[in-house]
Amino acid sequence: MDTPSRGRWLTFPRVLWLSLLAALVLSLPTVWLGFFSDDFGHLLILEGQPAMGSRYDLFRFAGGDLERMRRIINEGPYPWWTLPELRLAFWRPLSSALTVMDYNLFGRNAVAWHLHSLAWYLGTVALLGTLLRRLLPGTIGALALFLFAINGAHCMTVGWLANRNAMVAAVPALFGLWMHLEWREARRPWALPLSLGGLAVGLLGGESAMGVFAYVLAYELLGDRGGVKERLRAIAPAALLGLAYLVMYKLREFGAYGSGSYLDPVGEPGRFLVGAMARVPTLLGGLLLHVPPELWVAGPPFRAVLVGVGLLGLGLLTLLLRAAWPSLTEDERRHCRWLFLGSALALLPVASVFPASRLLLVPGFGGAVAVAVVLVSAWRSRARGERSRGVAVGAGVLAFTHLVVAPLLWLLMTFGLLQAGKQTESILQTLEQELDYQRLPGQRVVLFPIPNPAIGLYGPMMMGARGMPKPLAWRQLSLSSEPHAFTRTGPASFELSLTRGHFFTNEFEIVFRGRSHPLPKGARVALTGMTVTVLDADDEGPTRLGFTFDKPLEDSSFVFLHWKDDALRRFTPPPVGERLLL
Repeated sequence: MDTPSRGRWLTFPRVLWLSLLAALVLSLPTVWLGFFSDDFGHLLILEGQPAMGSRYDLFRFAGGDLERMRRIINEGPYPWWTLPELRLAFWRPLSSALTVMDYNLFGRNAVAWHLHSLAWYLGTVALLGTLLRRLLPGTIGALALFLFAINGAHCMTVGWLANRNAMVAAVPALFGLWMHLEWREARRPWALPLSLGGLAVGLLGGESAMGVFAYVLAYELLGDRGGVKERLRAIAPAALLGLAYLVMYKLREFGAYGSGSYLDPVGEPGRFLVGAMARVPTLLGGLLLHVPPELWVAGPPFRAVLVGVGLLGLGLLTLLLRAAWPSLTEDERRHCRWLFLGSALALLPVASVFPASRLLLVPGFGGAVAVAVVLVSAWRSRARGERSRGVAVGAGVLAFTHLVVAPLLWLLMTFGLLQAGKQTESILQTLEQELDYQRLPGQRVVLFPIPNPAIGLYGPMMMGARGMPKPLAWRQLSLSSEPHAFTRTGPASFELSLTRGHFFTNEFEIVFRGRSHPLPKGARVALTGMTVTVLDADDEGPTRLGFTFDKPLEDSSFVFLHWKDDALRRFTPPPVGERLLL
């Protein structure tokens, strides 16, 4: 990377404009993704529909009102096994306010909403560029910025409107980190209140800002040249701010409880640490080798592979960094140390959620620097004729994944989301044909297992957003991906059993009830007009469920739906005693 061409482009400030242009080109197709999943819930809240959250508390999905929680389980769309005491509530007032602003300004013009999100991503790239220009003004910092800008792992962060909060949290917090460095390195006292202000505003955006606090801590541990007492005094303001935030968070009952997918690091540290042992390596695989962490939801066999790949990527990067270390200046080493530690520590807060690429924005700050160090060092060694086959192969793997695979992920993920949106639209159009609008408000829709959990979870929200009437109840019987057997046991009853595996074990099911709150054999859940009994279960979970209704299954107040011909179709229950495979 010592060619004239490199000298022109991989230097500040030109690389900043190049990175912004690349980020704009790669992320621009996401503006056509429209609304999906949680976005529909936010829309309905903004339009006055009853929900767990409110206009300035959009990210409260469960908890805070037990009566309202029981109603949303009884009427749907939350499934019958949802823990009534479940809490999934996240304090993001700034992100909520910006969503309200979008709705007031643009209504349902999703393109305008997405352009707003894109502006936040460009702001993230610009601020990171400013920071890297200060810390690593040479080729390493320039390449790190470019690698971050083209990283396809950010596609969901930019393209999913409900996940904009990650950028709303990161941008002001990143400004706070920059000001902390101005205070500490340039000895500018006026920068301290600006640093605390930026970090505080970031916390108003969302929990992702805690990852930036990790970089502040890492800097004081490994980056500053002062003594121990000086460092302790310097970290105290940010530490007190973070502690006050966590205390307020818990006192106002934000956070997670009762879910198997969302873990609370403060309320349940033991469960969190056990979960993080597998989740952090999985996230490392996405950060270092661009292996999609989303494969986590495919189940335990895939998870073991993901953990192995993540540890392999960490081992490879460690060996390559050891080889590159002697080529760095002392100042580059100083800043790399704390940036690497900050990246690692930033993985801990996001490990409270099941792994996904959208969680890698803040850890990616230091991750991009680590990869850039390896690539720049390998290129310089090659130019000097100092060839090491192992280093060349390892650097080649990283170059391929971060310079070729990463930008392609933008295109692949955007195309995949567009196709998923089209499929969902087709399913909803078919569903409109299957349902009677006039009778629907007095009917209970009962869904047999379907291959698209999003339709089961978000179906009523999407129907409401399309102007369809709300059914009396929306009942999902199972979200398991395993084969089901249906047995009609009486005029108003039937059983569902799995031919293999257990209920309430996949990621979509345990969102609503974790394994620490099991439903053992004999457990009963009574809803209005429907009672569910666990007929068989073992230590892993239920395997056979009994459903009893208040009326015969042929009653006109029921609408049974199942998956047929790639759509939701009406299902007529078979006669008593008959068994079907679903």
